[in-house]
Amino acid sequence: MHPSQRIVTRMPLANLWDDEGQLNAHRVRHVGRKEIAQLLRDGLKTFVVADVGLPLRWIPEQDRFTFWKAEVRDRLVPVEAHSFYLEDYSNEFCYIASEWRRSDSEPIVVLEKCH
Repeated sequence: MHPSQRIVTRMPLANLWDDEGQLNAHRVRHVGRKEIAQLLRDGLKTFVVADVGLPLRWIPEQDRFTFWKAEVRDRLVPVEAHSFYLEDYSNEFCYIASEWRRSDSEPIVVLEKCH
């Protein structure tokens, strides 16, 4: 199968890929609003959305701030939460976020979509 046709089959993700293939990246920690805001201030360039049954969706760098403010910020499960209710979020979906690092140590925020 060509990497561009690969879909998310389960979460949490075990690895990341793009249209070229699997990335040398690993999960570092779970993150919440405060941590993502700091990563953005520090120059975070990459968000990726994981949704079961769909390919990974890489958010273009130029759209990252708009995406964060309009789509993610108010739907983010707090990092300290042990459970959550979809009904507590707009349109009954939310994201669990984690920071991943590539071998070049460029951070990636992975947003696992729950609905």
